[in-house]
Amino acid sequence: MENAQRKREILDVCLATFIRRGLYETSVRDLSRALALQSGGIYYWFKDKDDVVVTCAEEAALRLEEHLIAPALQDIREPDRMMERLRLRADELRPMMKFFASVCACSRYEERLRPVLGRLAERYEKYAARFASELHCELQEIAPYVYFAITTVTDYMIFGEASYIEPQIRLIKSTIGSILEKDDTERTI
Repeated sequence: MENAQRKREILDVCLATFIRRGLYETSVRDLSRALALQSGGIYYWFKDKDDVVVTCAEEAALRLEEHLIAPALQDIREPDRMMERLRLRADELRPMMKFFASVCACSRYEERLRPVLGRLAERYEKYAARFASELHCELQEIAPYVYFAITTVTDYMIFGEASYIEPQIRLIKSTIGSILEKDDTERTI
């Protein structure tokens, strides 16, 4: 258990270092220094630098989901509040998304990221099912908008321009509002 805890701490420091310095600017020496390890000491925990990058990218994806998608489920019955809180959390997490996007955009990591992105897609399907359950609607009715919302928030985090995504936000809120109205009407009948 102690080894797993240490690996978690090392992953936290590596991810923070990549976020602070950038994917291309961070060397193995930087990572070792941040971890207070001798140069190359990181290889006790990771096979090579690419392993560190891909592991950190997957951790970034998990953290982004945890801090964006899961809380959105709690606010689903209040679309305006949900989208505003998503925007605030997206602002806080923008550096992490930029790191994740930089890894995804690099052809060097393409093959090693394929399973990570596959697991991400599987989780998106599960999130869509949870949104459908919360909204008391069919999966096919909400799934495209869940994926659209994820893409919209991702775009906002990468580009940082709210006006760029405003039409998408209106559509998402309108669709969720319509589904909620339908659900309320069916409950009162």
